[in-house]
Amino acid sequence: MPSRLSQVTTVLFDLDGTLTVPVIDFDGLRLRLGTPPGVALTEALNALPVAERDRGFEVVREAELEAAQIAKPSRGAVELVDWLHESGYATAIITRNFRDAVDLTLDALGVSFDVVITRDCTRPKPAPDAVLEALRRLHRDPASALMVGDFHDDMEAGRAAGTLTCLVTNGADSRFDADLTVPWLEDLHSLLVHSRK
Repeated sequence: MPSRLSQVTTVLFDLDGTLTVPVIDFDGLRLRLGTPPGVALTEALNALPVAERDRGFEVVREAELEAAQIAKPSRGAVELVDWLHESGYATAIITRNFRDAVDLTLDALGVSFDVVITRDCTRPKPAPDAVLEALRRLHRDPASALMVGDFHDDMEAGRAAGTLTCLVTNGADSRFDADLTVPWLEDLHSLLVHSRK
């Protein structure tokens, strides 16, 4: 895999738990909203009748805004993003969050991205739509892209779109299938630097 990193010119990131220290208690939200465990909140809410769905998304939006106001970067996140920009990579955020919360989070982290795809743009992960839309806007090919995330939906979306995938475990024991698995973003940073030598 490290040799394939030399072909990467585009890096796509999940947001919560990948670029940020996880804050939102998704299990608690599922319990509060009565949605099934292990199913993405957006997917579960979209299956509900309109009134319940709208109330549920309002609860989720509140949680996302609260998290955005106290967002902290994950280990190595800011340094990696800054280096990617300095080194000429194209970058994107692919998240299920809504845009206002994403903008607040990125401001708090002090980073920017060429493209931001939220749940308001396309079908959310694990569908490949958001990844493909980011690549379309960036005028990049999936074969040149790396999808980076902390959850199996990120890996599935990248794989379905034809990108390489990188799972960030945040130091935990994680068994999601990916082309590359690293404990922290700083480890991915080191691998990308090495791939350019």
